[in-house]
Amino acid sequence: MSRRWYTITVDTEEEWDWSSGYPTYSQSVSNIQGLERFHQACSDRGVPVTYFCNHAVLSDAETKTIIKGLHGSGMAEIGLHIHPWNTPPRANQTSVPGRDSFLANLPREVAIEKLNTVYESFEECELPVPTSFRGGRYSTSEWIQDYLVQRGCRADASILPFTTWREEGAPDFFDRDPMPVRRYRSNWPHALWEIPLSLAFTRKPWSWWRWLYRLGERSPWRYLRLVGIAERLFIRRIWINLEHDLGERSLEMLHVLRRTDLPHVNITLHSSSLKAGCSPYSSTHEDVERLYRRLEGILDLLQQWLEFEAVTVSDLSAKLERLHHADTGHQSSR
Repeated sequence: MSRRWYTITVDTEEEWDWSSGYPTYSQSVSNIQGLERFHQACSDRGVPVTYFCNHAVLSDAETKTIIKGLHGSGMAEIGLHIHPWNTPPRANQTSVPGRDSFLANLPREVAIEKLNTVYESFEECELPVPTSFRGGRYSTSEWIQDYLVQRGCRADASILPFTTWREEGAPDFFDRDPMPVRRYRSNWPHALWEIPLSLAFTRKPWSWWRWLYRLGERSPWRYLRLVGIAERLFIRRIWINLEHDLGERSLEMLHVLRRTDLPHVNITLHSSSLKAGCSPYSSTHEDVERLYRRLEGILDLLQQWLEFEAVTVSDLSAKLERLHHADTGHQSSR
C-alpha cells in the first residue's frame, strides 16, 4: 500500500463584505478568534493545519498572539498569504479594481514591496520564514514563484484546478488538474512544488470532462444546458472544501480520488467562515456547525484509510521531493 497524504489549509485573513470590492483600508480580524476551536478539533485527531496568514492578521496585536500560539503548539505551519489591495504600500484610493486584486497583475516592483511587507510581518512576530505560499484570489505566476524561491519558499498552494474566472486578469487554471507539479530552474537554490487544491470531476479522464464543461459554458452550446444534464446523469465537479457548495459531496470525491494515483488531498476553507457573520459561507451559527460536521466526516473517513497521513503543506513538498529524487535516481541506475 503506497503512502499518500492529506493537508488542511486555511486562508487566514480579515473579514469584509466580499460584494463590496477590494478596500484598501484596514479590516476587522475578529474571525481569527475562531481558529482556536478549529485548531483544537484538528489537533485532537492528530491532524496538523497549514494557516496561510496575511498582513492584516499578522499586524494586529491580538491576532498575531493567536497565530504565534498556534505555531507554538507544534501542530501548525504558518504559510504566507497576501491580499494585495490592503497590504502596504497601499494604493492612494479607498478601493482597487478587480484586476488589481490579483498580485500577478501589479507592476513587479510594487508586488515585491507588498510581499516584502508580509515577510517583515513574519519577522516582527518572531515566526519562521514561511516556506509555503497561497496567493490571494489564487494569484501566482512564474516571476512570483521566482521571488518566493529566493526567499526560501518550497510550496505554492495557489492552483485551483479546472477553474477560471471571467474577470479581467484573473488566473486561468482550467487546463490544470489536481496533480502536484515540480518546478525548477537553473538559478534556483531548490525546487518548488505546486500543490493544487482538490477540485476534480467524479469520472476520468479529467481532460475530457474539462473539455465538456468548457464547451457547455460557451454559446450556443450553453443553451443546451450540457453541464446541467451531465451533472444530473453521470458526472459532477466536486471541491473538497469545508465551506463551499461544491464541497457538499466531499466524501464522494474522496472515494474517487482514492482510486486515482493522486498522491495528496488538500482540504481548505477561509478563516472567516469559522465565525458566524464574517463570510458569505457562514452567515449563521448553524452554517459554522455544518462546517464542523463536514470536517468531522472528512477526517473520520481519511483516518480509516491507513495509507493516508496528515501533513502540513511544506512537509508534503519535502516528501514529494524525496520521492522525485528516489524515482529519478532509480531510473538513472537502470
